Amino acid sequence: MVDLTAPDTDLQPPGDSNARRAYLDSVVERKVALGISDLKLIRNLKMLQYSFGFSRVSASPTTQQKGLSMPVRLCGFPRIDDRKRPIYVLRQNNEAIYVKLDENRVVSWLEENGLKEAIDAKQGQSLGGRLIELYNDFGRFAEAYSETSGRRERDAPVFVFGLLHTLSHQLIHACSKFSGLDLGSFGERIFPADLAFVIYRKGMTPDLGNIAAMWRNHGYDLLMSLDDPRALRCGSGTLCDHRGGACPACIMIPEVSCVAGNNIISRAFLAGGEAMSWDMNESPIAGYFN
Repeated sequence: MVDLTAPDTDLQPPGDSNARRAYLDSVVERKVALGISDLKLIRNLKMLQYSFGFSRVSASPTTQQKGLSMPVRLCGFPRIDDRKRPIYVLRQNNEAIYVKLDENRVVSWLEENGLKEAIDAKQGQSLGGRLIELYNDFGRFAEAYSETSGRRERDAPVFVFGLLHTLSHQLIHACSKFSGLDLGSFGERIFPADLAFVIYRKGMTPDLGNIAAMWRNHGYDLLMSLDDPRALRCGSGTLCDHRGGACPACIMIPEVSCVAGNNIISRAFLAGGEAMSWDMNESPIAGYFN
């Protein structure tokens, strides 16, 4: 991994040594202002994509319909030796950006949102360890927190996941703008216990170094765009600002790219705003960027 505050030669900004130092100092200042502790480029993220022939009804072999367990598997691939069903696999090495948030700032943000139980960790225990203790299963695609799943209490694990997930989508939108890649060209992975996430270039075409080139040409502009007031508003008016959550004109990405089916995201996690529809607390959310 390449630390983007002290990048390799090919990622250095133009100009003499003083100009480069000033530029990198400004990148560090922006990183700190955004509450990010680690910002790195992964040059060769090993990717494994596979296809096994399930329908779009469900990502698992069965689905519950009208109280019955129904099969959803398609016979998309002919059987081979000994009537085995093949799984087609594509291996790739693609670029990615790794982001880890500042633990002290996340703790302060949780406390401001009334989630002090995350602060009351055992002596010497990290916030990640406390989140593992408190964790409740969100479901395969966080469907337990969809708008149709009913209401639930807010807790530290879902708020940390929501913060990371929202910032991941915010970064994907910014990278799409500066790299020329479409939103469906990105994927994401969330690591709540590490307060970190990875966004990566995915797809079946060869990796052409889009993310590295984007950072070399627009790295500081990318960081500036993350908390730009215009980037923190919904493009369809005030719907998301008044209801909480997100929409396709806001920070949703194609569901084939999202790790959680576009659930548990809201710009309120970043900029502050109304609680989401599932939140029984209903008090406004304090934004991480604020």
